[in-house]
Amino acid sequence: MPDLAHSLKVFTKVADHESFAAAGRELNMANSSVTRQIAGLEEQLGVKLFVRTTRSVRLSPAGVRAYERAQEILDGFETLKRDIHGEDGRVAGQLRVSVPWRYARLYIAPVLSGFLKLYPDVRIDIVSDDRIINLADAGFDVAIRIGRLADSALIAKKLGKQAFVLAAAPAYLRAHPDIETHEDLDGQTILAFSYSTANYSWKLMKDGQTHRIPTRQGRLTTNNADLITAAAIDGAGIIIQPAWAIQDHIDNGDLVKILPDYDVTSTAFETGVFAVYAKENRHNPCVRAWVDYIAEQFRKLSGAEV
Repeated sequence: MPDLAHSLKVFTKVADHESFAAAGRELNMANSSVTRQIAGLEEQLGVKLFVRTTRSVRLSPAGVRAYERAQEILDGFETLKRDIHGEDGRVAGQLRVSVPWRYARLYIAPVLSGFLKLYPDVRIDIVSDDRIINLADAGFDVAIRIGRLADSALIAKKLGKQAFVLAAAPAYLRAHPDIETHEDLDGQTILAFSYSTANYSWKLMKDGQTHRIPTRQGRLTTNNADLITAAAIDGAGIIIQPAWAIQDHIDNGDLVKILPDYDVTSTAFETGVFAVYAKENRHNPCVRAWVDYIAEQFRKLSGAEV
């Protein structure tokens, strides 16, 4: 039923907008995904739902009849969900969550049991992955996103600001020339996180001036943030990572901040940590409970400012 409900929702949005692309933007889906959903639904029903030309998309006669029934089915499905969750505000049901790996290790793992105890009727499926996935296509109810959010139809709750830190191990700094300005980074060994390093460069800002540091020729590029952090701790080079992700290593002396009087980033300067979910999930008790709980725990653990 959930797959059918999703397909019917995609179908009604395409019909409302008379456009596959516009429906995809509202649902935060790629055009190819919208096309697959419609093709699958047409195959299941054994009819063509739309008459398509190079300039227009309109409902076929069968599509007009299907649209009316689809609206009734979707309304009934929402009623069913409300009945399951109850009107007393009880939080119960299934929740599927996408979380970046390091965030999961540092900020979900320590507080997860607390959520399970607080909401014993919620079943959670957590997928820890650093890829940016499409929530609707992958079947997630909510995701944690880190960085600058692209425009989308998703609702985003900011959990905290994200400051970045330029850092290296004491052993690396002893073995290389002193770094006192951004110009001193020329010739240094760079370790880059491929999921966040935009346009193959780091950005440093001081006194209103932005300086770009090329990273394409870095000695190590990887999509695993723990790997480059471990390499930096072993003295392999310099990293830029979120302050919340490496603060413990700075506090215990494994890593040392470099150029602390600069603002630095491997993505963009205005970034944050967000919980994101689709508009249709804004009244889902499980989603609301999870987002509120994680927001509070992140503030406690990280001291993050929103």
